[in-house]
Amino acid sequence: MKCFAILFFILFSAFSNALFAQDLLGMPLVYNYSKSVYQGGSRTWDIKQDSHGIMYFGNSEGLLTFDGRYWKTFSLPNHTNIRSVWIDADDRIYVGGQGDFGYFERSSQSGLVYRSLQDLVPEKYRNFADIWNTVGVGQSVFFRATNVIFELKGQKIQVHPAAVEWYYMGQSAGMLYAQDKKNGLLEFRDNKWTPYLKDLPFKDVKIASLMPFGKDRMLLSTLNNETYALLNMKLTRLNAQDGDGSYTPSLAKIDDSTFVVGNAKEGCHIRNLAGNTIQRIGVREGLQNKNVTAVFVDRQKNIWIGTDNVISVISYGSAIRYLRPNMENDVTGYSSLIFNHTLYLSSSNGVYYAGIKSGLIDQSRSPAVFSLLQGSDGGEAWRLEQLNGQLLLGHNKGLFQIRGHSIQPLSRGIGTWKLLPLNMVYPIGESLVGTYQGLELLHFHNGIFSSRGSLNGPSDSFRFLEQDEHGTIWASHPYRGIYRITLSQDKKSYQAQLYTRKHGLPADYQNYVFKIKNQVVFATEKGLYNYDYSRQRFVPSKQFAAFKDLTIRYLRDDQDGNVWFCTKKTVGLGQFDSKQGTYHLINFPEIEGMNTSGFEHIYSFDRNNIYVGAEKGALHINYDKYLKQSVKPVAILSRIVATGKGDSLIFGGFFSNASKRQQASVGDGILQLPAVFNSFRFSFSSPSYGIHQHIEFSYKLSGYDESWSSWTQQSEKSYTNLQNGEYTFLVKVRNNLNQESSVEEYSFIVLPPWYKSLWAKIGYFLLASLAVLGLIRVRKIEQNKQQLKHEKQLAQLRYIHQLEIEKNEKEIVKLNNEKLANEVMTKTKELASTSMQLLENSGALIKVRDELAKLDTGEDETSNLKRINNLLKDIEKNSANWNQFASHFDELNDGFLNKLKLRHPGLSRNDLKVCAYLKLHFTSKQIAQLQNITVRGVEIHRYRLRKKLQIETELSLNDYLNAI
Repeated sequence: MKCFAILFFILFSAFSNALFAQDLLGMPLVYNYSKSVYQGGSRTWDIKQDSHGIMYFGNSEGLLTFDGRYWKTFSLPNHTNIRSVWIDADDRIYVGGQGDFGYFERSSQSGLVYRSLQDLVPEKYRNFADIWNTVGVGQSVFFRATNVIFELKGQKIQVHPAAVEWYYMGQSAGMLYAQDKKNGLLEFRDNKWTPYLKDLPFKDVKIASLMPFGKDRMLLSTLNNETYALLNMKLTRLNAQDGDGSYTPSLAKIDDSTFVVGNAKEGCHIRNLAGNTIQRIGVREGLQNKNVTAVFVDRQKNIWIGTDNVISVISYGSAIRYLRPNMENDVTGYSSLIFNHTLYLSSSNGVYYAGIKSGLIDQSRSPAVFSLLQGSDGGEAWRLEQLNGQLLLGHNKGLFQIRGHSIQPLSRGIGTWKLLPLNMVYPIGESLVGTYQGLELLHFHNGIFSSRGSLNGPSDSFRFLEQDEHGTIWASHPYRGIYRITLSQDKKSYQAQLYTRKHGLPADYQNYVFKIKNQVVFATEKGLYNYDYSRQRFVPSKQFAAFKDLTIRYLRDDQDGNVWFCTKKTVGLGQFDSKQGTYHLINFPEIEGMNTSGFEHIYSFDRNNIYVGAEKGALHINYDKYLKQSVKPVAILSRIVATGKGDSLIFGGFFSNASKRQQASVGDGILQLPAVFNSFRFSFSSPSYGIHQHIEFSYKLSGYDESWSSWTQQSEKSYTNLQNGEYTFLVKVRNNLNQESSVEEYSFIVLPPWYKSLWAKIGYFLLASLAVLGLIRVRKIEQNKQQLKHEKQLAQLRYIHQLEIEKNEKEIVKLNNEKLANEVMTKTKELASTSMQLLENSGALIKVRDELAKLDTGEDETSNLKRINNLLKDIEKNSANWNQFASHFDELNDGFLNKLKLRHPGLSRNDLKVCAYLKLHFTSKQIAQLQNITVRGVEIHRYRLRKKLQIETELSLNDYLNAI
């Protein structure tokens, strides 16, 4: 039975060698992360993945991690290389470095925390160099240096010294193996090393990798690019033809039939079970460096490669692959077509073809290479068409027919865009040909195509031509509008009517015409339109309402009723729901911007083989595989930073199992932050790599946001000025197939500031109570004060009221006195005037008397004179009333005349009169009348008075008298 198995393996290897003699037709997409991106050292020695999907890299500057969006670096205490990495079932990361080894444990706040195991090593063996291999088997973890293997079991280190030198250590199917320079391949069993293969066919050559391949079978590779099958303790060389001795340090299993080998000269090789290289991926295929130091295959079948200054990921397991017909000088792919088991690809420089192996579901896995169709180069090969069972080519130089590996011209001189059959009866006899300068007619008869030349009509570039169910021929020009073409009866000429915005189109430009599901539709900037013959206008298509507002540049339906489309930079699919009669749109963000821009083309051979024109040849999509390999995405919190007076990392992106359980219990173990940290920045990601990395996020801060955010590709969110309270940040992710992840969450509490704390509230309550009591006390005191003040104010008001009354009474008395004084003054003036007049009259009468006395009269007259004299004496007696006037005048004027006499005794009676008149404010004219003298006489009298009174010049006589 064993011999039969060996014979079968040898025959299979020989068969596989013939089967996979060529590289595969399709190449996986390659993504490169340069040193400036991952911020690490130039060399990557080992690569692993944990249960959460996070990638780990043993690098020359420490341990690098990558979660799909963010790179992080964790250094060893001595800041040396990490040569090897092993991750156990609990996601503890064991590492072997230079002169040190240990493990990283997850810490919610710090991320990863390193614990060195060097202190557990016996003193005798602490002087070691690099730890090249780190492997976990059973309950133990083994670390290999060149002179010793350390076994960690529990918290103890057991030492396994080398007989001469340990070359290699690795595990396969749960068993640990090691290569010793003297004893060959050893197996660790029953806590000791026992010989497994002592006589190895390779002498002094180190094993690079060892892994299981099938039942009881292992694959073994060496550092000099040799691969062996290990079956029943016998080694069989697999790839003798590839054994060039180049440095090949790493190997990783892809699936049960293929594995990848890292090579220092040629990048990496994809090999089959026979050890034959079926595909090489080097610099030409997308790597930035071909000196490979480590390879690893993740759970999505992405191949991770560590090279000098670059970490690359190859989307090998993806349903999307590149077809690059010219590896030396990439060409733009314009159209694809499979004809007679041959894939033809028209490009910016001719037509390329490659044979397709029959029976393959995925044609991109066909072992083949592209060849240039001779004579097709020297210009753009625009479009491949199959007509009447023959293959035609629209070329920059004209229209050609492809026969085998050669082409024959049908029409030369004018560049050709497209063919439009004028009927659907096979064989199609006549077809229109859209060219750079109008239309031509192609005739088919007896299996032979012949051109009837150009038709008479408007000369324009007709790249898009379709005929609807009414027989109307429609053409479009991206920068002018839509043409409605009418052929003449003899098909020698045509007319073209231009339809623009005024006919219902959203715009005059970016309009295209296609035929989908046997109906003509018009792609515009606002979605798809139909032509309404009854209204003679273009109207939005109800059947294709799902494409509303999309700027469609290309449409192509497939066998299942789905509609493939291209927008500005995106390739998508309108998946048809036959039950609802609607379309569900799916985008392919992985290839966004890779498809041919301006000359889009999609060719659907079947569900497993979709060809899309690309800037580097073509893209192949295995749609069935794309749907099947799609898995539910996973959301990861990468980093949480709290911002106060400074930034503080509160979550480093790694949940430990304990912290995850604590997070599930509200209030138990939840991080509590002081109030100064009230602003936060959340970073999140999803461990989806390579071609699967195009995803969208939605988030919500419970306790702040009322609803989930809209979907976005942004992987960060900041919140500022949060109030104190409990918050939970929630994030989820979805892929382009609308598959949503579970919600990842992180809870935290922002403590209230000291003035909002419980003790502060108790203090506030006590202070408030004291304040209330004090307020009541103060209020009572204030009330008493107010009462006293009120009573005092009442008393004061009463007093003021009394004063006001008295004041008013005094005012009344004063007014009465003033009134009486005025009346007295008036009467005094009247009295003075009358008295003075009387006085003057008295003086005049005396003079009359004197004059009468001088008269000599008779007896009779004497008696009369006597009576007159007596009368004058009576009048003179009345003039003596001056003294009485002076007395009354003094009484009314505070003794004015007496005071004046005392000061100036030399004043005459007449002077006193004048002074009295002046005191009474008589004018000079009034005084002149009273004195019976002239005004001049009064002025002279006043002048004399000034001298008698000795009044200074600057003082007036009236002011002097008023002052007495």
